[in-house]
Formats: sequence, C-alpha cells, structure tokens
Amino acid sequence: FTSAFRFRQSWISAICGSRSIVAVMWRRALCEASASARKQALLLPGPAGRFGRAAAPSAPARRGIASSAPLRAFKPSQGPDAPQTEDSSSQGLPRWPAGWHDHLQYHFFFEGMFVQARVFLTPSLEEHSLWIYDHSVGKVQELLNSSERLSQSGAEHLALSGARFSVTDGPGGGAVRLLKDGKVELEVEFQNRHVFSWLPAGQGADAVIHRPDLELTLRYQGKTMKGRGYSKRYYGAYGPHWGYRFIQSSWLGGEKFLWTADATFRIGDGEAKYNYFKLLDGKTGELVQAESKDTYQQDCAGYAEIDGVKYTATIEPLGEWMHDYKAGDTNSRMQLRYCKVSLSKGDGSPPLEGYALNERCFGVL
Repeated sequence: FTSAFRFRQSWISAICGSRSIVAVMWRRALCEASASARKQALLLPGPAGRFGRAAAPSAPARRGIASSAPLRAFKPSQGPDAPQTEDSSSQGLPRWPAGWHDHLQYHFFFEGMFVQARVFLTPSLEEHSLWIYDHSVGKVQELLNSSERLSQSGAEHLALSGARFSVTDGPGGGAVRLLKDGKVELEVEFQNRHVFSWLPAGQGADAVIHRPDLELTLRYQGKTMKGRGYSKRYYGAYGPHWGYRFIQSSWLGGEKFLWTADATFRIGDGEAKYNYFKLLDGKTGELVQAESKDTYQQDCAGYAEIDGVKYTATIEPLGEWMHDYKAGDTNSRMQLRYCKVSLSKGDGSPPLEGYALNERCFGVL
C-alpha cells in the first residue's frame, strides 16, 4: 500500500511539475471540444424547419437531427416539429399491444401494384385487414378483413400471428404474410431505411414511429416485385372522440417521400390539435418539414409553407376501401383512397408525381 501511494504521489508531481505537458494536453482538449461543437452545430435544424443531410441511416446524429447523447429507442421528448431519428437496424417495434389504442399500418408501393395492411385496436375491438390495388384490374380487392384477435409471440419485438395473417417487425425490418389453406398467398418483406419518432399532440410519453422509405420485396401469384413503402405505429390515449386526414406517398421523382396529416384528438376532453408535413430525400437523408402551424388539409389536397415557398399535394382517387370499426363504445369510420398524387412548389419547378394513400377516419374510439 505504501509503495503504491508513493508511486501515485510521484506520478502526480511529475505531471503537475511539467507545465509544458499540461499546456499541450489542455490545448488539445480545447481543440477537440471546439471541433465537436462545430460538428454538432452543423446538424441542428434551421429556423425554417429544414434539416441537414444524412449519411449512414444507422447513425442518428448524421441524418440531419442533432444527437449529443445516445437516444432511448422510441422515447422522444418533443412533438412533430422536432422529430427524433432512430437507429434503423438494432431496434424492433414494441410488443403488441402497447396502449389503450394501438394502430399498426403498412403501405407498400410497387410498379402497377399497391398493398395495404393494418391492425387496429381499441378497448372494444381488434381487427386486421389486407387489400390490394392492381392497376391491371383497376379496383380495390379486399383479401382479408378479420376481427380475430392476433397472438403476440414471446419475442421482445412485435410478432403477431392469426389464422390467415401474420406480421413480424423486428430489428432492421420484417415481413407481412397472408395465408390461404395453410400456405403463403402473399408476402411482403421489408427493410428499414430511415426511422423517425416524435410525440403526437396530447401525448406525454407514447410515441408515433414513422418509416417513410422502406425497401420491399413482394411475392404474389408467382411474381416477385421490388418496391418502396411506409409504416406507422402509434399507441396511447387518443379518444374517445377523434378525427384525422392523412396523405402518404410512394417515391416521388425517384427518391422523395411525402407524409402529412391534419388531425384533432380527444375532442372536448383535453383537445389536441395535430398537424405536420414532411418530405424526405431517401438518398441524402435530408428532411424538409413545415412547422405545425403552417400546414393543413382539405378534401383532396394538403398544403404547407416552408421557407416562404408554398407546397401543395393534390390527390386524384383511383380506388376506395371503407370500413366501420364498430363494437362496444367504438364507432369510427375509416376511408382509405388509393390515389395519384402531384406535389408542386410555388417556385415554378416541375411537380413531383407518383401514387399515395389518402386516409381519413372520424368517430369514437
């Protein structure tokens, strides 16, 4: 013990007695801290809501949103004007169910084909559905609409299964499968690219999770197709009375992905107004967004103003799926319209065109 104490004393004396060594170390620390601060400053969102570019999707701080410390998965602290970037490869979706109301949805876009799947839960019901729009047929085809309650496996991430439907959504991605006579009739495998979360209006802890540019592989009727898609998962107290409008696009101009909403939750019971408008460049990771107060929707259009430029997303419905979620105290009508979409800017540039899902739901949860 004595020799160890003397060694420590001599070591401290040597360091403190050498002013040149201390000065060098101090200057080096200052330079490293300054460089780190400059790097973080480049990643902070600008005053108009435009975020910087992203490099690797698995590095949250490089995707345009500042991150000074490791973030807890799907535990954002702010609303839609300050989205949190999540690790796209290491975290699966939370187990099912995760709240009083829980809603999981997938929009899968392919050349000539669209696939929609969702699971919807309230205290009174749980239902899941899957339908397609085949451009060669020209109408919505419902393949499944069931009130069977799905079973969550023992996995730490979301893994649901039923008689004809299953979905697994773990670290990095997953798969949606439709079964018929015990065999896979339709399968979509997906891989995460960019993942964002934030707190919707009225929520103090329960997140919404957006994945706007999934990479897809569809296997259906002997064909294999590649595409891009979107997924959203949210959970928490949103009722009992609510209503929302939502537009979400396929790839626009090759690598742009739009999603925008205009909603009101908990009407008359701590009413929460909720609006957002996001446009992601899937190649660079740049996220352009309007402030919540600067975006809204009408019947067939969504509007936003960003940096003084007015954006308009105009939809042209091609097919419709409508369903009443009705059991016990729940009575909400959902209307889903598969559409053409055109996104124009008020700066004279050519519009971006593609396809979209327009979702509207009003009633009681």
